[in-house]
Amino acid sequence: MNIIDLKENEVFKKEERGFNNLVDENHLQINQVSFEPGQQVPHHNANSNVTLMVVHGEGTFQIGNEVTKMGPGKLLRVPFQSPMSIRNESKEKLAFLVIKTPHPSQMK
Repeated sequence: MNIIDLKENEVFKKEERGFNNLVDENHLQINQVSFEPGQQVPHHNANSNVTLMVVHGEGTFQIGNEVTKMGPGKLLRVPFQSPMSIRNESKEKLAFLVIKTPHPSQMK
């Protein structure tokens, strides 16, 4: 049995986003990303099929031309190659999971 404690794996940095790779297998990658207020991941294209899940806080997620604010308790599905960005516009810390399947190295 392998239990991953999300709270223990949070990484916050003042200068840039925090990042921790939790699972790295052939068909699955799970990363935990942590933002201080005002931090963001700039526009990029999803390099796999991605599911985003907020652990705590609230983030602003832009997928293509659609923008939504999301907190804990919801999953956001992002298709492969979709343009996306994520921002923490709140005054609280934000932590979320980035679940990629298959692993980006398996995408062609």
